[in-house]
Amino acid sequence: MNHPTELLPDYAAGVLPDPAAVAAHVEACAECAAEAESWRRVRTAVTERAAAVAPPTPSIFAAIRAGIGSASAGSAARLRPVPRYGGALGERPWRRAVGLFARQRTLIRWPVWVVSAAALVLGGVIAARVSSLGLAPHALATVIPLAAAIAVAGACGAEREPVGELLAATPTSPRVVLLARLSLVLGVIVTGGLLVTLALTPLQPVAGALGLVAAWFGPLVPLSALSFALSVLWRPSVGVGAAMTLWLLRMLATTGEIDRAVAAVMEPLWSPGSGILVGAAALVAVTVLLAPRLPRGAAHRAGL
Repeated sequence: MNHPTELLPDYAAGVLPDPAAVAAHVEACAECAAEAESWRRVRTAVTERAAAVAPPTPSIFAAIRAGIGSASAGSAARLRPVPRYGGALGERPWRRAVGLFARQRTLIRWPVWVVSAAALVLGGVIAARVSSLGLAPHALATVIPLAAAIAVAGACGAEREPVGELLAATPTSPRVVLLARLSLVLGVIVTGGLLVTLALTPLQPVAGALGLVAAWFGPLVPLSALSFALSVLWRPSVGVGAAMTLWLLRMLATTGEIDRAVAAVMEPLWSPGSGILVGAAALVAVTVLLAPRLPRGAAHRAGL
């Protein structure tokens, strides 16, 4: 026998459109009759409690409507809107690009900028102090790439901030956002490195500005690409750890305190040829392509 269990609440409440069939079943089925009686008691209790509460006055409804109307009219002026990378797709691409970069600047945590600035200043001071020994290129090549790798890891480990909700509210592709963030961070680091280089050029006339830039820009590319990939696909701490490990091995290699084979592996990273640069670009491209496809729980562990 099929019991009309799902119809009994409406039957007991007297709102069932066609109660005849249910009524006939209830008369013949003691189980359904008991359940229907339980629903009738619930209806009676709810009705009595509702009747004991005075209905709201019309003035309350009028105040609610007035509040909703004023909030709708003045929300744009009083409330800060949810950040969006505004503009319809394909409309004013340059304006959209500027807005995209501007939002990244506000979403990246302030310690990233502070640490980057401190590292650049420290690198400049160290390079200036050893410039008389001709070691300014080595000092810049040691500090600036590491600063870039750490900044990339801190900015592109995107799960530690509410970017997920922002992406859900915008038509912009997560890959575009990720590329914009990487470009902004590296752009700031490279600009700072160029300023430091220009300040040191008079102290290193032999190497010149181009020689100083080449000293630090070469290792910056593979180190930042590796940090970016590990931070996005795994976690920022891994990206920072990898960059610090390579940096430490490079320092030990320059002092001759590690095996020559390890030093030979480190040398191409700090004097990269076309193969290393192409490999770094490919690593960034693969990371950007894979990032939106990875399950968030699997790709980013606790703390991200």
